[in-house]
Amino acid sequence: MGCNCWVVCTPWSCKLHDVKLQMLGDHQLQNAATATCVALVLRNLGWSISDESIRYGLEDTYLLGRSQFLTSEEAEVLGLTGSTVLLDGAHTKESAKALMNTIRMAFPKAQLVFVVAMASDKDHVGFAREILSGVHVETVLLTEAAIAGGVTRTTPASLLRDSWIKASDELGIGIVHDGMAEYSELLKEQPVGSESNLGDGKTVLATVPCLKGCLRSANQILSRRGDEKRVIVFTGSLHIAASVLASLAG
Repeated sequence: MGCNCWVVCTPWSCKLHDVKLQMLGDHQLQNAATATCVALVLRNLGWSISDESIRYGLEDTYLLGRSQFLTSEEAEVLGLTGSTVLLDGAHTKESAKALMNTIRMAFPKAQLVFVVAMASDKDHVGFAREILSGVHVETVLLTEAAIAGGVTRTTPASLLRDSWIKASDELGIGIVHDGMAEYSELLKEQPVGSESNLGDGKTVLATVPCLKGCLRSANQILSRRGDEKRVIVFTGSLHIAASVLASLAG
């Protein structure tokens, strides 16, 4: 997974066609252009930097937990066979907006499930508002991850749910959450592809105390849509992304 771009910088000459970036999103295109211009300034100051070196640097750059797509083999290890799995440590409303722009660009019609864990000092409502207003989200699984700085910085999943309920109310988006009687109906076995599944178009909010439970829930939810394009996004903190990567390492 990646995106192609052309980089043209002036007043110094550098034209790179069909550059294949590993990191998606308009903001990453801006970052690539900025990095290229910096390299050209250094070259103008006497540094030996070729166009091909610039291309290699752009195409080889990646950050763990930032616009990171797992391989199909890694998704299978997590029990998410057939799903596209994206790790992105967005944790502010600005980075959430950039994440949703990326998802709109790459997966305009995909079925989306988010797994979210956040630190206690973040704008939970603002983050939720950006995610929910971006595209239709099928399900949000709210969980907890160990956050650097101690347990007091970990936001309980139940408090995250309150923030997402508030954001959905502000946006006028219908939801079904695990504090409602309607939610229990979603857990009943129904035929794959049933249009009555998953809240009839409403976003489902569920609190799940651990990553392993989230993976089980995500697999159960995603399997109900048969062969539809499925994307599961782990976000809200670099710590939840790190937890996923750690589970792959055993």
